[in-house]
Amino acid sequence: MDTSKILHINSRYHTQDLFVEEIGKIGIRIRCGKDIDGVVVVYNDPYVRTVTENGLYWPYKKAEMKVSGETNEFKFFSVSIDALSRRLKYYFLIYSKDQVLQYSETGFTSGYNHDDMSMFFVPYIDKNRIHLPYSWLKNTVWYQILPSRFSNYKNSKNCNLKGIMSKLEYLKKLGITGLYLNPVYHGKSYHKYDVIDYEHIDPDFGTDEDFVLLCNKAHKMGMKVMMDISFTHCSSSNKFWLDVIKNKENSKYFDWFNIYKDEKGNFCYETFAYEKEMPKFNTENFKVIEYFCNKVVKKWMMLCNIDAWRIDVANEISDELLINVKNVMHSINPQSYIVGEIWHNASDWISKKRLDGVTNYALSRSILSFVCAPFHDVNKFKNDIICLLHSYSPCQIIMSMPLLDSHDTPRLRYMANQDKDKVKLSLFLLFTFYGAPSIYYGTERFMDGAGDPDCRRKVDWKDTSPDTEEFFNITSTLIKLRKNHPELSNDGTYEFLNDEDILVFKRQSYNKTYWCVVNPNEYDTQCHLNFACGKKFKNIINGDTIFENIKMNRLGFMILEEDK
Repeated sequence: MDTSKILHINSRYHTQDLFVEEIGKIGIRIRCGKDIDGVVVVYNDPYVRTVTENGLYWPYKKAEMKVSGETNEFKFFSVSIDALSRRLKYYFLIYSKDQVLQYSETGFTSGYNHDDMSMFFVPYIDKNRIHLPYSWLKNTVWYQILPSRFSNYKNSKNCNLKGIMSKLEYLKKLGITGLYLNPVYHGKSYHKYDVIDYEHIDPDFGTDEDFVLLCNKAHKMGMKVMMDISFTHCSSSNKFWLDVIKNKENSKYFDWFNIYKDEKGNFCYETFAYEKEMPKFNTENFKVIEYFCNKVVKKWMMLCNIDAWRIDVANEISDELLINVKNVMHSINPQSYIVGEIWHNASDWISKKRLDGVTNYALSRSILSFVCAPFHDVNKFKNDIICLLHSYSPCQIIMSMPLLDSHDTPRLRYMANQDKDKVKLSLFLLFTFYGAPSIYYGTERFMDGAGDPDCRRKVDWKDTSPDTEEFFNITSTLIKLRKNHPELSNDGTYEFLNDEDILVFKRQSYNKTYWCVVNPNEYDTQCHLNFACGKKFKNIINGDTIFENIKMNRLGFMILEEDK
C-alpha cells in the first residue's frame, strides 16, 4: 500500500475533505492512491458508550465510502454520514489487495485503536459556522458589464447607466438573472478601478439617482445586482491620498496607506502591482475598515438594495476587513453574497465569516485548455475537473462564480481562434457545471478581442449579423436548459463515464438523469453510446430522438434523457 498518496484534511468542518451538508449530516472525503480497493469510515458520537461485561465500550458505526472521482494518480472516496448530535470522532479502514490499515490523525496502524487521542474529531458543529448556499444564488446567471463600454442612451457621448437600463429587456430575453457591474464609482480612468470617490457614481455614467433607478428596475425584472469594489487601492486623486501628499505624517489618513521610508529616508508607498497612480490601502487599519463598512458597503446596500459584492484582488485584503464587511452585509441582508477575485486555489479564503465564493478561474483554465488546444485531451480534462471538484467542498463549488472570459482576459472568441464550434462547446461546458456562472458582456454576440485593453471594446449594437443572432440563441438556449433542468447546474451529481471515443458526463439527482455527450474530435464521427444499452433517448437541446449509434458533428454536444 502506497501510504504517501493517502490524505485527509480535518480542520473544523469547512475543508474539501470534511464539510456540513445540512444540519445533522456531514460529508467526508479521503484521497488515496490507485492501489486502494476500498475505504470504510468508522465513526460515532465521541461521548456515546455501551456498558458490557468488560466495561464501557464505544459502539462505533461503519460506512463504506464510494469512489467519487479517479485521476491518473489518485482515487477519491466520499460518503455522507449522520451526525445528529452535531459531533463526531472517526477513522478510516483502508483496503488494498494484500493489506488493511487504520488511518487516523496520528497516521497508520495495522491494528485497531479506538484511543480518543489518535482519531479525527469534529468537536461540535456550531450553527453560526455552517456555510450553505443561498437559495437565490443557485439559480443565478450573472452578466458582467464594463459600464464605459456597454451602451449609451439616445446617442449620448458616453456609455452610461441609462444605457444599461435600456438593455435590461435584452438581458432578460437572454435569460440573465444577475447584473455584475464593474466599478461605477467616481474614478480616474475608464475602468474606474482607480477610485476617486467611493460614495458617488462617476459623472460619466450618470448620477447617484440614476444608479438607484437602475437597481430598482433590475430588481423589478427579477435580476440581482452585484457591485464590484477594490478595497486594496484607490486613485492617486482620491481625497484621502491627496491629504497624505499634502500633510505627510501629519495627515490623519497617513496610516490608511502602506507608507515606509527607504534607505535614504525618503517616503515610499506600496501600490497595486507597480501602478504608481494606485496607492495601496492598509486594510488592517481599523479606520479603513470602518470607512469601507459604514460609508461604502452600508451606504450602497441601504440606498439600492445591493444583493452581492465582487471583491477585486481579494487575496490581498486583510481578514479583518473581509469579516467586518460580511458582518455589515448580513446585518442588512442575511442572503447577500460576497465573491472574491482569486485566480488560484482559494479554499483558505472561503468561509461563512469571509468570502462566500471565488471567481472559478480553475474551471475556465480546464475548459479552455481542453477546447481551445489543437488536440482535445479528454483524459486531462477529466483529471482537471475531478481535482477541482475535490479541492473544495460541494457548497464552495456551488457558491463559486465560474466564467470563461472577463475584462482581465482575452475574449473567448479570440482564445478559440475565431472557431465558432469551440466557443459553443466552451459555453456548453460552463453551463452544465456547478456555480453561478458569469457571462462577459458581448460573449453572447460573438465579440472578439485580445488581451487588455482589446478585450474591453465597446458593444456595436448596430451589428445584426447572422453570427450575433446565432450566438445569442445558443447562449439563451443553454441558460434556459440550465434553469429548467436544475440537475444540469447545482442540484445534480457530476460523474464522468468511461468511453474511448467521446466525452460523457452524467448529471443526476434523486429522480432525474441526464447524459452530457461531447464529440472531442476535430472531425464528424460515428459514436457508439456505451451507456445506452439499446435504450432510446431524447436530445433536450433540439428534441431529436437518439439511439446508441449516432453521428456527431465536430466538437458537437448533446444533453440526453431517456425517452420512455
